[in-house]
Amino acid sequence: MINGIKSLSEKENSLQEFTVQFFADSVSIDDTILPLGQISTDVLNLNYEELLALYEKSNLLLSEYGHALFDTEVKKDIALAETLQSRLNDVLKIVYELPLYRTLDIDREFGNKIFLHTYQHENETFQNLFVTDSLESMALIGFITSLNTSSAEAISFCLYVQELLDNYYERLKRKNSEYYAIGLYDFLRNIPEQQQLEASLPRLPGFGFFQSRSAMVEYTTMPNPSNKEEYMIAERMVFNSLGAFLHVDFFRGLMHGNAPRRCHNCGHYFLLIDGYDIRYCTNIAPGETERTCRKVGAHRKEALKADSSSLIQVEYRRVYNRLKTRKSRKKFEGDEWNQLVALAQEYKAQAERGELSEFELKRIFDEM
Repeated sequence: MINGIKSLSEKENSLQEFTVQFFADSVSIDDTILPLGQISTDVLNLNYEELLALYEKSNLLLSEYGHALFDTEVKKDIALAETLQSRLNDVLKIVYELPLYRTLDIDREFGNKIFLHTYQHENETFQNLFVTDSLESMALIGFITSLNTSSAEAISFCLYVQELLDNYYERLKRKNSEYYAIGLYDFLRNIPEQQQLEASLPRLPGFGFFQSRSAMVEYTTMPNPSNKEEYMIAERMVFNSLGAFLHVDFFRGLMHGNAPRRCHNCGHYFLLIDGYDIRYCTNIAPGETERTCRKVGAHRKEALKADSSSLIQVEYRRVYNRLKTRKSRKKFEGDEWNQLVALAQEYKAQAERGELSEFELKRIFDEM
């Protein structure tokens, strides 16, 4: 077995297998305690292109390693070790900065020198990496595949969860666990939308959103973070993929009333805590040097009513022009034109009063 690629029985964290503890409405990742749903929120804010680049880079690494594994003509020398190490480092540079992985206390040096170190100090092991079905090659394939899977799972997670949050949770009257259950039920029972989401995923191996995940569970005690003199029972779970952890983190968060929400000012996601209907994050607002989106948002309701360039006005003009074009092409019968314009005006008024979010308004107008 290659040193550093963990077996299932080991507790030391690695990219392939890691242990976290859940208690109350929080998760403990090594020495870091975060609210449930925070890691999921951070993943939703990742750049899609960067995640896709990670998938492509890990695929390239897997392809080049596979070529060396099955082609006996390829020399298993220092040049090959350097090439594979360079490819792996390109992948790890992105992986180590992903939410969750950047919090885990893992051996980062090992991955950055695995090929070169093994070639220079354990050459027999290095040669075994290129022997089909050897323990070393199977371990390495599993390691590279796990890197490849992380990006695919993150992309799939973002696609599904963004749809749930933006188009189902935004319209909920209350932001708590009971209403999140209602929104999730509506989302999951919409079979055509589920099929459309599945079809929109890249037609590549590893992409998919799964409602069932496997994880090893055990129970332990830990000091109460609020009072070090007290102990509490925690649920310790061992995961073998980023996707499995995100599944638990996100849905456990919903059970406790925590859910990511898209900021109505900057568009980034922030974690909404149980019962609070806050629309703006605490990041520095776009175009500002000190004021946060939350501070800017405090004055936004009145500003929206007077600002003809606001998103509400833009969306209203867009739907009005679309209806007008259909009217000129005689697509309406009787008084249908007037009724639709009046309806659009009513939705616009509801949005200006804060009864509809901008996301809800856009979705309604897109369907008109």
